[in-house]
Amino acid sequence: MREELERQVAGWQLGGERAVESEALWRRYEALTAPLSQELCEQLRLILEATVASKLQGDYRTGKRISMRKVIPYIASGFRKDKIWLRRTKPSQRQYQVMLCIDDSESMRSTGAGGLACEALALLCGALSRLEVGQLAVASFAERVRLLHPFDRPFSAEAGAYMLSRFSFAEKETDMEGLLRTVVQTLRLAREQQRAAAEQMQLAIIVSDGRRSPSWGDPSLWVRRAAEENILLCFVIDSILELKSVSYPGGKLTISSWIDAFPFPYYIVLRELRALPHVLSDALRQWIELVSGMS
Repeated sequence: MREELERQVAGWQLGGERAVESEALWRRYEALTAPLSQELCEQLRLILEATVASKLQGDYRTGKRISMRKVIPYIASGFRKDKIWLRRTKPSQRQYQVMLCIDDSESMRSTGAGGLACEALALLCGALSRLEVGQLAVASFAERVRLLHPFDRPFSAEAGAYMLSRFSFAEKETDMEGLLRTVVQTLRLAREQQRAAAEQMQLAIIVSDGRRSPSWGDPSLWVRRAAEENILLCFVIDSILELKSVSYPGGKLTISSWIDAFPFPYYIVLRELRALPHVLSDALRQWIELVSGMS
């Protein structure tokens, strides 16, 4: 099934006639990634701590609501047993904002990473929606950034099919600096729109082949901005270990490994999709421990 899906993705041209085809493709991607999606969901369930309390519990002197079963004992005690109030103390709903960014450049098609990106999209969307992670947004990027699914819209199979239909893997350039600027600004706005903003934890997962183009820009400023705002940038790369970078310090030709100058501190080199649940959950675990230790 995977090889057939990759052939279909490789033959895509962006257009309205792909709408029906994308619905069938999305269903097949969901079926293909369902076991891994469930595995990732369960691993993340153990890691992502609940940060919003939604169930009323406890015996308190002040609170949100009176416990009716405590009223009679309260009166019978001469109003001394006054711990009759309930508070929201039991955490049950996770409040995370996750933004998935998928590389839509031509190099993704030529390297065969387009099919992997579509699988990763289905896997991650399936796992995060099962987990009820909070809010999920999806964007494509290359020459420019396109928001395909906003935070305030519930995720569905129809939304997945629409997102799939918008990928062409045909754009010539990749503006990585522009992507990170958009990610930081979008997550900042989403955080400000939430009343429990201080309790939000925000992640941006970028799926790409890591190939640079002349319009790549310098993303280092926005990498620092993201770190300052406690936004995790996790880069999932098909493979860049073999890529080289050429520079001329002092007029002398120097060839070095591109990964040595890679501007993202958190990245995952993914050879096979089935490794994604383990490596991504491990990366998130380390990040959450780091953020918790700083707070």
